[in-house]
Amino acid sequence: MATTMRISKELLRELENLKKDKAAKSYEEVIKKLIEESKRLKKSHFGTLPKLEKFGREEIDRFD
Repeated sequence: MATTMRISKELLRELENLKKDKAAKSYEEVIKKLIEESKRLKKSHFGTLPKLEKFGREEIDRFD
């Protein structure tokens, strides 16, 4: 089922650029790719600092 959407000229230009960047055949394909990307899990910061020293507790870690 087809439908019509009203969008600004600025958004149309952005969709055109994304269509070229993503090598999409249609605006519908661009929108579907954007939706898929938004549903994917984002890259965690865990493991992005490999040179960071391992965390270790101090011998005394409480206040008495």
